[in-house]
Amino acid sequence: MKKFVVIVVLAVLALSGCASGSFLGLATTGYVDEKSKAALDQQAADVEKLKADQAAQIEALKAQIADYQAMKEQAQAAIDQMNSTAKTIADLQALAKRAESRISTIPKEVIKQIVDILQAALNQ
Repeated sequence: MKKFVVIVVLAVLALSGCASGSFLGLATTGYVDEKSKAALDQQAADVEKLKADQAAQIEALKAQIADYQAMKEQAQAAIDQMNSTAKTIADLQALAKRAESRISTIPKEVIKQIVDILQAALNQ
C-alpha cells in the first residue's frame, strides 16, 4: 500500500510537470529565460514609450516657452511705445507752457490783429 501511494504521488508530480513543461513541477532554465526575456522586452518597450511621451511633453513645453517669449517681446514693445508716447506728451506740455509764457508777453492788440488776419485767411 505504501508503494502504491508513493507511485501515485510520483505519477501525479510527473504528470503535473508534463503539463507545465517542467520536470516534476520545477521550472526549467529555458522557461525562466523565456519569461525573463519577455519581462525585459516589456520593460524596454515601456521605457521607450515613456521616453517618447517625455520627449513630446518637452517639445510642447518648448513651444509654450516660445509663445510666452513672443508675448513678452510684444508686451515690451508696447511698454516701450507707451514710454515714448508719455515722453512726447511731456515734451509737448513743456512746449505749450513755454508758448503760453511767450504769448502772455505779447500785447493783446497784436494778438487781436493776428487773430483777425487768420480769420480773414480762413474766410477766403
